[in-house]
Amino acid sequence: MTPRPPAAPAAASLLKPLAGLARAPAEAPALAWPGGALSYGEVRTRVELLARETAMSEPPGRPVPVISDSRVDTALGVLAALRAGRAALPLDPARPDLEACLACCRSEGLHEGHDAHRVALFVPTSGTGGASRVAMLSPAALDAHTAASGRVLPALGAGDRWLVCLPMTSIGALAALWRTLSAGACLALLERFDPLDARRLMAAGTSHVSVVPAMLAPLAECRAPPPSGLRCLLSGGGPLSAPAAAQVQDWPLWHGWGMTETASHAAVGPVDAHWREGIAGRPLPGLTVAAAADGRLAVAGPVLMNGYARPDGRDGEGLQPDGGLPTSDLGEVLDDGRVLIKGRADEVIVSGGVNIHPLVVERVLARCEGVEEVAVTGRPDARWGMRLVALYAGVATPAALEAWARAELPPASRPRAFVRVAALPRNAMGKLLRHQLGEIGLEA
Repeated sequence: MTPRPPAAPAAASLLKPLAGLARAPAEAPALAWPGGALSYGEVRTRVELLARETAMSEPPGRPVPVISDSRVDTALGVLAALRAGRAALPLDPARPDLEACLACCRSEGLHEGHDAHRVALFVPTSGTGGASRVAMLSPAALDAHTAASGRVLPALGAGDRWLVCLPMTSIGALAALWRTLSAGACLALLERFDPLDARRLMAAGTSHVSVVPAMLAPLAECRAPPPSGLRCLLSGGGPLSAPAAAQVQDWPLWHGWGMTETASHAAVGPVDAHWREGIAGRPLPGLTVAAAADGRLAVAGPVLMNGYARPDGRDGEGLQPDGGLPTSDLGEVLDDGRVLIKGRADEVIVSGGVNIHPLVVERVLARCEGVEEVAVTGRPDARWGMRLVALYAGVATPAALEAWARAELPPASRPRAFVRVAALPRNAMGKLLRHQLGEIGLEA
């Protein structure tokens, strides 16, 4: 006997992507990628078939791992897990900490809860500092983020298309999946970032695009027709430099700051005449961002995770007693309400007793002609404790960059060595892997 499709769980009525998937016209475009597309009707059929398998693939009470190197298959797998009434754990098979992420989520009943506060998505953090944790996101948090973000960003509705140039395992892509299907719009994906493919999709009619700052220059330099109907080019996942923003100055560029734990961007704003490096826009409606005495930013509001997953099933780890989220980002809230990001507390380099924020130094060095990208790290030094080393890619000579640093930076913030490399280490999201910079600096 052929098994029936899984019955929708009691909480499934709260899952807006599934509701959007059910009500959209069958012929409306739902998923697109270079060389292929699926309508809402086709996605519904595939999700139902996958959901039957999903319902029997894992013990009840555990999230369903969705492990695939295909971003399209990952999106369908996540929807199938949700349709089966289960939480989804999307993972890149190439993750070096794959087993550790799976181990965090193996506790029976870890995703169970009441109504909107059960866990829908288990999302590993990017792990750019070397350590990874898995954030537990509820439908309530994802819905709240969709609603709050929709009140700030250019409107998204049926007939629109959101192109995501990010891995489908990232919170940026998963949040886009949640918001596009909830709105009856189309989600466009790239199996890997290719600027020409991205520009072709944009030229064919794309209303919104998600990128990381490192993708802006390749998109701008690509010889392709101009974007057609683009209303929002959303940059996030890392600091945006002025040179990178200048590459797309005629595009509707927005920049946000957030993290997996906040279901994507917690603050966002347009990159306009009032923008400067470090500005991440204003907090989303309903969220508060404040700086503690040590300069670390904290976020409070309905978009926050339930906590980090633990094998023992303990809930709420990672949140403050009042439910707020302390971050590792240093910054302040300006008088006009915008959030200014100064760097990460765990990346501060102490040299000669002076606290140096790499991001501040990098912003200055990035303005030197012939520097494409730059990162600052520390090298142990018997006299100063740590000696600053600048690693950069570009045609500028080390001597030219050193001269620039002498002219633009105070003595305590000047790197003592300038090393040209082919490229800086980055993950699949384009985020700088700072924990690898020290090794490169020592080798240099």
